[in-house]
Amino acid sequence: MTPARGAWLRSVVVVAVAALGVACSIGEATTETVTLPVRARKETRTCESPFVKPDLSTLESCGDGKGHCFDGAKTGIPAQNLTACSGADVCLPDALLTAGGGKLKACTFFLGNKPGACLSLLVKDIEANKDMLKQDVCEPDERCAPCVDPTNGKDTQLCGDIGVYEAPCSGGEAARAPTCCHGFGVCMNEEAAPEDSRGDLSRETCGEKQLCAPAAMVEGTPVKCDVLGVAGVCLDTCFAGMLKPTTPVMRGGCGPTEVCLPCVVGKSQGMPGCD
Repeated sequence: MTPARGAWLRSVVVVAVAALGVACSIGEATTETVTLPVRARKETRTCESPFVKPDLSTLESCGDGKGHCFDGAKTGIPAQNLTACSGADVCLPDALLTAGGGKLKACTFFLGNKPGACLSLLVKDIEANKDMLKQDVCEPDERCAPCVDPTNGKDTQLCGDIGVYEAPCSGGEAARAPTCCHGFGVCMNEEAAPEDSRGDLSRETCGEKQLCAPAAMVEGTPVKCDVLGVAGVCLDTCFAGMLKPTTPVMRGGCGPTEVCLPCVVGKSQGMPGCD
């Protein structure tokens, strides 16, 4: 979800119904197969050896000159989140290789205006979400990543002392993230959600002091759609229950449990994906 600009979920649903004037319709029964996404989160890596500052002139250049190849086991970023070089090396951003225990440039993360750090697009998760993550004060080849993971409240280790290490790190394998809304939502800590949007999110199947948020909004991967000639964003009906009866008309190419919420209505309310 985007930073606070009004309670967009409640407002958009109410206005969308009034603006489109869509009524229920009865059609032929159809059956569709829904493939639930497997959402993964990266567990914390443990790096206990001293930081080192490798001589970049001795390393192979990669990433169009924005990075160099270095031992993937000696960084806090799991190797599966980086492009492979030869052998066990991965392509690491130069800012990380030269940090030597310093800090990355500080920025403001888009979700709730929380603290963040500038991280290179050479990191796969950042590249995959570059259109949703904000550049803020970062360089053009960077985006602002959060200091705290909004889905579990854990330190991402991006905002403290950072760099590459003398000895290999351990851990950091992918694990299944807790989901809700039949797989299309992700559980996040209450305090991570924008304050004026918390009332629009339910706990659903999440744990205590957690809320169920649209996964595409939290992960920065909203799916755009078109309904009645109007551009919009796909949103599961468990986040817009009032629109569930209009699904046959407002689906707009979205999934069988989703509706296409129009950006002409949602943009002024800060709907993610309609910026």
